[in-house]
Amino acid sequence: MIYDIYAVGNTLRSIRNKYGYTQNDMAESLDVSYIHYSQIEQGRHRMSLELMLKIVTKYGVDPNTLFGIESREKRENKEMSVLEDKLQMLKPNDREYAMSTCLIFIEGLEARKEVV
Repeated sequence: MIYDIYAVGNTLRSIRNKYGYTQNDMAESLDVSYIHYSQIEQGRHRMSLELMLKIVTKYGVDPNTLFGIESREKRENKEMSVLEDKLQMLKPNDREYAMSTCLIFIEGLEARKEVV
């Protein structure tokens, strides 16, 4: 796993906004300096393991979420949901065409697997 400082910063910003906190409020709640917290949120500094544990415990954040890691299943479900939404927005004839085209494509992939 790669520590993505920008993903961590974005997650911290989301948590902070959820609670209506300023960066200073968040820094105080985590017992770190405003400057240190601000730099972590901006992706300029990494957080310590101790600070990560405080965030996970205090705000009930899953560590994977904190680091911007989505489970594969969650990501696949989201992708399927987007695809279903797009298909539902099509006119019935266009939907039928799109679905048959996708099925032909999938069958081609399956046939390719058998050859390889």
